[in-house]
Amino acid sequence: MTYRISCILICIFFSACSSPVNESDSIKVLIIDGFSNHDWQHTTHCIRSVLEKTEGLEITISTYPADGTSEEQAAWNPRFSDHDVVIQTCNDLGGGPQWPRSIEENLETFVQDGGGLYVYHGGNNAFPHWEAYNQMIGLGWRDKDFGWAVTVNDDGSITRIPAGEGDKTSHGPRFDALLTRVGDHPIHNGFPSQWIAADIEVYTYARGPAENLSVISYAKDPKLEINFPVEWMVAFGKGQVYNSTLGHVWKNQSEPMGIRCVGFQTLLPRIVQGLAGREVDSSLPEDFPNHTSARLRSYGESIGHQR
Repeated sequence: MTYRISCILICIFFSACSSPVNESDSIKVLIIDGFSNHDWQHTTHCIRSVLEKTEGLEITISTYPADGTSEEQAAWNPRFSDHDVVIQTCNDLGGGPQWPRSIEENLETFVQDGGGLYVYHGGNNAFPHWEAYNQMIGLGWRDKDFGWAVTVNDDGSITRIPAGEGDKTSHGPRFDALLTRVGDHPIHNGFPSQWIAADIEVYTYARGPAENLSVISYAKDPKLEINFPVEWMVAFGKGQVYNSTLGHVWKNQSEPMGIRCVGFQTLLPRIVQGLAGREVDSSLPEDFPNHTSARLRSYGESIGHQR
């Protein structure tokens, strides 16, 4: 079954669901980490390094004590409600730790009440047991029978693949992928319709409830020659959830190309601004990638913009 995506409604909802804010206030960002099959310490370092170059962001980190005592784990209590945006990086794929149920409920309430949630790369693989988390992410790293998968047609419409058809979620080798925008989401203001993202994974047959979901960019899997979502938004209560496979940080990558990607570094603060309901910086760096080649820079370098 094929569905058209209403880009106007996506943008209206993205703005309307945000609570009124004082534009002079800093955006309070909470990064949640502590365990992952990826390098979670370096992931947090990379995220923070990129975000710290943007004025008006206040960044806090809360680390789940995966190696702590049961008492320390039970006492862990990130204060979601004190923040505008949560960046969730934890990933229990392969039998990792679980959050206390009270923390799961607190995150659900945070998003339902209008908070912004960025499910960062491998965080999308996490917590298949958690029903509301599956609703929030829309699509995740799941088995073939778990739920809907989504493919994207060249005209931007999407096709829903029922449980049991297609395959389980997977990805091939990372590569410099041609991203194609779908619609005109505010975080993409000024972006070209297509650009090369460095060293990304294209998740094939990510699966889930796929409710209240809007695909905002896609790339073609080179083996299957099928378009799959790279970025997508999910409405959950009054809040919004952003997912993408961008920003890969593996255990052997001291300078991950996915973080050095200028496109990713441009997107990251825009995602936070949009999820917080603030005006999104629409300036574009002079070295932004085009449709033929990726552009890389250290995530410690300053950014020169063009208007």
